[in-house]
Amino acid sequence: MANLIQLLHKTGYKYTKPRQLVSEVLESHAEHLSANEIWEAVSQLDPTIGRMSVYRTLDLFTQLGYIRPATRNAADIRNGIVYVMMHDGHHHHIICQNCGQVIEFEDCNLDKLVETLEKKYNCRIGGHLLEFFGVCDKCLRVA
Repeated sequence: MANLIQLLHKTGYKYTKPRQLVSEVLESHAEHLSANEIWEAVSQLDPTIGRMSVYRTLDLFTQLGYIRPATRNAADIRNGIVYVMMHDGHHHHIICQNCGQVIEFEDCNLDKLVETLEKKYNCRIGGHLLEFFGVCDKCLRVA
């Protein structure tokens, strides 16, 4: 939470009640949540916070790189958008195209690729969201 407060102040934004509650909801749930699920959880904490305040907060957090939209499952890309925390500047999934299971993993070893991209495109990369699509172990055993 301290990182969010610092990030908001550094970029000229205030730490408001909606921003605090959205952050608390994101931090307190192990699973990734959709915008509507986040709003429902926020409204349980404070019914005076409107849906649009939550959606604007999600847009701001995305713009600042605090969160990123990702897919919940391969079968429902359009309606399966969820938000993932970008604690270390990166987040990784393997998504089963058969059952929709999302497997999270940490070790992406993309440091060399990031360095190459930064040099090639003369930019600075601050993070990444990596999603692989395939078939999970359980579905492979059934097939």
